Amino acid sequence: MNAGLLTTCSPPCCATSRRLYVSVNQFKHRRLISGLLGICLVANTFPAFSQSLIAVYQKAKTQDPQYQASRKAFVAAMEKLPQARAGLLPTVSLTASKNRQFGTASFAGADAVDRDVQSWSWNAQITQPLIRWANWVGYQQADASTRQAVAQFSMAEQDLILRVSQAYLDLLVATQSTEVMRAQLLALDEQLALAQRTYSVGTGTITDVHEAKAKWAQSQAQSVAAAQELENKRAELEKILGEPATNPVGGLSHGIPMQFSASLEDWISQADAQNPQIKGLQATLDAANKEVAKNEAAHLPTLDLVLSRATNYSSGSLSSPADLSTHVNSNQAGLQLNIPLYAGGAMQSRIRESLALAEKAQDELTLTRRTVVTQVRQAYSGVMSGQAQIAALQTAVEAGRNAVESNKIGLRIGTRITPDVLSAEQQLYASMRDLSKAHAETTMQHLKLKSAAGAITQDDLMALDQLLSAGKNP
Repeated sequence: MNAGLLTTCSPPCCATSRRLYVSVNQFKHRRLISGLLGICLVANTFPAFSQSLIAVYQKAKTQDPQYQASRKAFVAAMEKLPQARAGLLPTVSLTASKNRQFGTASFAGADAVDRDVQSWSWNAQITQPLIRWANWVGYQQADASTRQAVAQFSMAEQDLILRVSQAYLDLLVATQSTEVMRAQLLALDEQLALAQRTYSVGTGTITDVHEAKAKWAQSQAQSVAAAQELENKRAELEKILGEPATNPVGGLSHGIPMQFSASLEDWISQADAQNPQIKGLQATLDAANKEVAKNEAAHLPTLDLVLSRATNYSSGSLSSPADLSTHVNSNQAGLQLNIPLYAGGAMQSRIRESLALAEKAQDELTLTRRTVVTQVRQAYSGVMSGQAQIAALQTAVEAGRNAVESNKIGLRIGTRITPDVLSAEQQLYASMRDLSKAHAETTMQHLKLKSAAGAITQDDLMALDQLLSAGKNP
């Protein structure tokens, strides 16, 4: 009887039961996948501990090989000035020798006799340059090279601030993106469950179920991509630190307040006066001009003051029959004049070479000035447009939250359908991700603007770090 009842059950009922059974099991399978994926995202997002931006920067100063190479180059370049100064100071030398001669000698036809002569001497000399114009110009050139090294090291410091900030903010954005994707996946999970339930009781449509499945699968793929992007950004920070990077602290929801009391023209003027790249090339041009003057000075005579004291002793001579010892002390003072006459044309060639290099340095300075102006304009525009974008996205996020709630209410009372809710949620989470990126990009544009103006310091990182620590995810 039971078997008969089963065999006589109408096909639509059996088909519906099978679809419901399969749907429920598929749903449970998807919930399991969603839960495992959420655990993976949480594991990637929240490591054992977090580090602040300023802590990461301090560690990068000691562990970033690019910065360390620049610092050592700076230390080496600072030795050029004392080396050049040595050309203006006296040189002191002391030489000493001791000899012993053995031999036989015959004098006036007599039998040869063995001879043993001992001698020693020492000489102390002081040379003071009096007129060496090339050395003086070389000292001025070394001073310019020192200023160039200072500017280049300042560039390295600013570059480290920008690289650390970029890597840190990229990791922060990637972290927030994984959190947003996790929340989106859970929300779609709930909508899929709701679509399954309403379909099973006959109040929903299969279209709603398929739509929810499609959105859920798309969100799952995006979550995997977000997790991979998080690992990529973490690797970029690890390249700077040389060790595993932890998660950044805080969030970007508060935004970074930008002080723009100065106009664009003021920023450009400040950049022209303080940009370290411009200052470095100005020093390079100065050093190139000094090289021209130094090569021209190679034609000029030089005059040195030479003072010496010497002592010579000899017990005798192999060539003299008289075995008489000598002991001579001598003092000498004099002027040594050297007049270059001809060097095969090398001097003129060096002058032409240095003139060409000086013109090259001038062209590079002109190009850099124009490039810096472009950088200032782009960063200034980026900050301004970024602030407007942040304001618009904040409105979009708030409106998106309201839209999601309204569509959920409409779905319950029958004025909205499931795709409306799914679209509203997808738009909300997209706006949240865009807002996080806009905060980070605007912050970086602000730091780049200050860097182009030569005004960025560690204090800027400390201020940013405080805002990040007080912030939260959007």
